[in-house]
Amino acid sequence: MQYFTDVLTLTAIPTTTWEALDLVGFDDAKVTADDAPVKGVAKHPCTVIGDPTAVMVVGVARVRARGVVTKGAKLISAAAGGVKVAGATPANVFATALTAAADGEFVDILVR
Repeated sequence: MQYFTDVLTLTAIPTTTWEALDLVGFDDAKVTADDAPVKGVAKHPCTVIGDPTAVMVVGVARVRARGVVTKGAKLISAAAGGVKVAGATPANVFATALTAAADGEFVDILVR
């Protein structure tokens, strides 16, 4: 089950399409790289480039874990979509794990 609880949402003008709860970068595109800057989490699917849509920038979301995630771990974006545990010198930590998850499972994250 996927869900989110938003505290602060901003409007984005998408430059790519995305699915609900995909990570969105500051270029208003779906994040597709490890440790990329993350603006927030998409609240809804975007099927039309340029069609304004909501991006949660502060709140809680359930996203896919890439690799094992432990509760309290600092998280970065994963190239395969979702999040992974930050390494020793991450550039773009944007969330903290609220639950633990195995690779491919869902993890609840606190964004910002």
